[in-house]
This record gives sequence, structure tokens and C-alpha cells, in this order.
Amino acid sequence: MQVFATTPLALFMLLYIMVRGPVKGLWCLFLVLPMGAAAAMNVSGLGSIYMADFVIMAMWASLLLFPTGFSELFATLKPGRPGFILLLLLIVSLLSAFFMPRFFRGDTEVFMLVKVPDWGMAFRLRPLEPTTQNISQPIRFMISMSAFVILTTLFRKHGSAMQIHKGMILATWVNVLLAFLDVASHAVGFNDLLDVVRTSNMAMLDDQRIMGIKRIAGGFAEASAFGFYTMGLFAYWMRYWFSDKTSWKSGLIALLMFALIIRSTSSSTYLALIAFLGLYFLWHFRTMFKARRALLIYISTIVAVPMMMIVFIMLFTLNPILSGMLDEILLTKMSSDSGVERMMWNTQALTAMIDTYGLGAGIGSVRASSFLYACLGNIGIVGTALYLVFIAQFLLARPPKSERDTQTAAVIAGLQASCIGFLIQAMMSAPYPNLDVVFFAHAGLAMGLLRRQEILVRRKKRPTRARPVRMGAARSMA
Repeated sequence: MQVFATTPLALFMLLYIMVRGPVKGLWCLFLVLPMGAAAAMNVSGLGSIYMADFVIMAMWASLLLFPTGFSELFATLKPGRPGFILLLLLIVSLLSAFFMPRFFRGDTEVFMLVKVPDWGMAFRLRPLEPTTQNISQPIRFMISMSAFVILTTLFRKHGSAMQIHKGMILATWVNVLLAFLDVASHAVGFNDLLDVVRTSNMAMLDDQRIMGIKRIAGGFAEASAFGFYTMGLFAYWMRYWFSDKTSWKSGLIALLMFALIIRSTSSSTYLALIAFLGLYFLWHFRTMFKARRALLIYISTIVAVPMMMIVFIMLFTLNPILSGMLDEILLTKMSSDSGVERMMWNTQALTAMIDTYGLGAGIGSVRASSFLYACLGNIGIVGTALYLVFIAQFLLARPPKSERDTQTAAVIAGLQASCIGFLIQAMMSAPYPNLDVVFFAHAGLAMGLLRRQEILVRRKKRPTRARPVRMGAARSMA
């Protein structure tokens, strides 16, 4: 086992959660989510245990101290609910990881990370066989999915929407701080400043530049991972701004996240941003006539977007540096070596699914560059169908009508929007079916608040029975 500079912080969080409980320790999770490249420790054979994974495991360990908490898990995993579908998905994923690479060994080819002489580590096409990825990837997938289960269970009866909202504020400002330190440290020559939080054993691509401009990686290993997380934050704050009619600060934070996305220079994040905004405005088009703020935002957007496009076209035309950046980030991305290689990954993932008769090659066997292709290649048609059912059940869930104008409903809508943002970008760049702890944590918190609202509404509708008053009590009241 290997320890890092982040290990003492991980141990402190473990102690805090064990003493204060997982609900009051929720801030620990939001603190480490922007530190995507931070590892609590390295375990031989399993690789890095990330800080977010460690906090989730600490929450489960804390739950062991309260046996009554396990009885509430059955409500989360009840048949027909998203937790039950997620349990079926976990079973299918674990079985596929163990059996499929052995059963279909040599029957198809997949891209594997291998050592190439005089080149280093690179992805090469190799016959399917069991690897350590069939152990580490299912374990990480299980930890990520368990975040949904434990957070749904906890916030079904405990915690509050305000607590979650404050956690989102914390995560947002930590992400902004790390992004600022990343750019500032390279500007003044201290390129290794954030190595204290980039402690995992993944390849660090934090010093990439486009036309001499530093790409923002923040607390992550590369710009695309930073863009992925920032995209979720932008979606949350934008949706929360629409829902909370009294807050103007959330609009400013959404604008700040938008600026960070533009500065990240991640092409997949740019495309995800365009797709999210397009789908969002189409989905909420009818609401623009019901709220003054929504109507104002729509009109402002209709006016501002063409003007911004004109300004950008002029800037990119007149400035050769910006013109080169646009060409490298978007226009020639698909035809670049990286774009061609990622398309080959997706094609081979689909081939692996066909060669295994729709069963998949086992989670951890197939690397792709799209969430959908990764699911089909790794867990097959059945696993992909279960995944999509879970996502649909969660995203289509709505609070009771009497509770839709509350702050809790605004937080729920924001969390659902953030998951949509994560999912859209994952469709363009995710290498494996695992959507990471951040997606399942946001989904679990939203589902927990939804279940809590349903319980409160049922209690309000339940008729109260008048208790008989004893004669002695009647005399004393008189």
C-alpha cells in the first residue's frame, strides 16, 4: 500500500464521518469531488482508491455502527424502484466481468493498454482475455453505484435540501479555486503546485497547451475530466436559477461555470454544452410564458446568442491564434489522430458486442470513447437496457404537485439537470460504463429528497383519528 500527501486528509474524513455520521459528513464528499485525480492511497492489484471512493466507503463503515440503517436499505432496493434496477445492473456487471472474458476468450479483439517497445504505454488491439481491469473496474463500478444507494437511503429521512445546496456551493468554489491555481501556477513557473492533490496513478495530462494557451485541468488529470465535472456544476446552477425565483447569485455562478467551460478548451465539453443548452431550452419552452424570469432569460438568449456568434466569428477571423485554437479544438478534431483512434475504439466496442452475441465482453474488457458504446461492448444489450431504465426512472421522477415550488424541488431539479449534463458529455467521451461517484451521488441525493417529499405528502393526507378524552381530563381542561 502506498500513501500520499492526501492520505492524512482521507483519514481525517474517515474519523469525522465515523464520529459525526454520514449525513453530517456529506460536506466531505462535496469537498473531494472536484479533486478527481486525488487518491487516498494506492492498493497493489487494485490501483488508486480515489478520495471520493474513500469517502463513500467511510459512509458505509459509519452505517455499520447503526444497525437500524440497514433496515432502511430495503426501501431503497424495493422492486420497481431505481435502486432495484441498479442492483440488477450490478449483478449483471459482476457476472459479466468474471465469466465473459473467459467464455469468449480469443473470440473477439479489444483495445488494451500495453507496453510498446521504444514507445511506452499505448492502446493496441489484442485478443480478448481476462485482465486486472476485470477486477478493478467492477470494484470501482460497485463503489460508484453504492453512492446512489447509501445517499438515497440517508436523505430519505435525514438531512435537508439546504444542506445539499451548501455542499454544491462548497464543491463549486473548490473547483474554481483549483482551476485558478492551475492556471496561475503555470503562469509563474510553479508547474508542480497542484501535484499535492493529483496523487493517483493515472497518466497526468495537466500540462497540455493549445496554441500556447494552458488548458485547465484543475484538480483532475486532464482538461476533459475537468470539463466533465464543470459541465455538471453549470447544469445544476442554471436549473436552480430557473427554479429559485429569489436568487440572482445562482445565475452569476452559472455564468462563472460557463466561463470555466469555455476556458477549459475541451472539445467534448463544448459539444456537451451546446447539446445541453439546446435540449434544455426545447424542453422548457412552454414554461417561458408562465414566469417572468424564464421569459426574460429566453429573450436575452435569443438576442445574445447571434451577437456572441458575430463577435466570435470576427475574433477568430482577425486573430490567427484564436483561429488556430478553434480549428484544433473543434473543426479538425474528428480527423486528428486522437479523433480517429477514438472512433476505432467505438467501432471495436460494437464489434465485441456482436462477436459475443449481445452479451458483452465483460466490464473492464472493452475501452470505448462513448458511454453507449462502452455499455454495449462491456455489459451487452441486457446490461445497457437496465442502465437506461435506471437513468430514465431517476430523470423522469418528479416531486408531488403540492411541493413543486419549494426550495427542495429546486435542488432536486438542479441535481437532475447536473446528471443530464454528466450523461451528455459521457455519451461523447466516457471510456467505460462507470459514470463515476459524482453522477451516482447527485442522483442518490435527488432521489432521497424525492422519496422524502412523497413520504411527507402521504403523512399530510393521512386522516388523524380523534382520541377519546377521559372524564378526568375533560374536567381538568374545563
